[in-house]
This record gives sequence, structure tokens and C-alpha cells, in this order.
Amino acid sequence: MTETRAKTWAKTHVGIASVLRRYCIGALVALPGAAAADAWDMFVARCLDPFEHQSLAVVDGLSPQPVDQMHDASHVFGPTDEGYILVLNAAPRDGERACAVEYAGHEVSQGAADWLAEQADTGRYVPGPTPWMMSNEWIEPRVMMRVEVTAVRTAYEIVETDLES
Repeated sequence: MTETRAKTWAKTHVGIASVLRRYCIGALVALPGAAAADAWDMFVARCLDPFEHQSLAVVDGLSPQPVDQMHDASHVFGPTDEGYILVLNAAPRDGERACAVEYAGHEVSQGAADWLAEQADTGRYVPGPTPWMMSNEWIEPRVMMRVEVTAVRTAYEIVETDLES
């Protein structure tokens, strides 16, 4: 990746994180009594932290969906009381294994916005194939992470790749 492309990516993602941060603060103020935990918190605890420490995703306390609900190499857990589901994929298209937390709704997270900004600022994650952020040289094999927030769906996903640092 060229230095120019990396700088453009970082500026874009820092800008996105900044917009998300402002939107999140507004959303949190507008929703008094909003739950402290969100899909992002679940993702960090059950997917992101374990994958960054080369561990298995944490499914303790989650109900597995019936086997007939599974697709290919995916295993679905939940939904939680909040409506979040955790999806484990033992054979993702772009890597060795994947973990995602999904929510059938629009959920903007202050934690996700802060994390995105910090990763762009520190270079701990660098641009990967769009829309992925890829871990820099601090972990092997490398991991890729993405955030997808639309009007109808929120998803956070991490994939352990077969790429070396």
C-alpha cells in the first residue's frame, strides 16, 4: 500500500470515527437509561479481545441455535435479551476463522467510534481490503476487523487470516 493511500484511509476513517463519536454522544443523550452494554461491548469481550490474544471466542452463557439453523461452517448463539447474536464461522472466505456480533437494528456505539479513532491514530490497525482494518505487525497471524452499521443492521466482525506479519 502506498503511503498516500494509507494517509487517505486514515483521514477518512478518523473522520468517520469523529462523525460516529458526535452522533453517538447525541444518541446517548437522547436516550436516557440506555443500556450500558451494547453490541460493541459484546463483540469486544467475546470476539475482539480473544482473537487479539489468539484465543477462542467466548460463548459461555449464550444459547446455541438448533443445528438445522446452521449454515455451512457457521454456528449461531443467542439472541441475547438485547437481541444480539454471535456468529462463529470456522471457514470464512477471507481467513481461517471468524467471529461476529450482529444486531437486527441500527445501533451506534461510542466505544466503536473511539476504538476506530484510536486504531487509526496509533497505526495498530492499518487499511486492509475495503472495508477491513488489518492488524499491523504486532500479531501473527494477522487479524482483520470491520464495522458495518446500516439503517437496519449492525455488525462487528473479526477474522483471523492466514497472513503473517
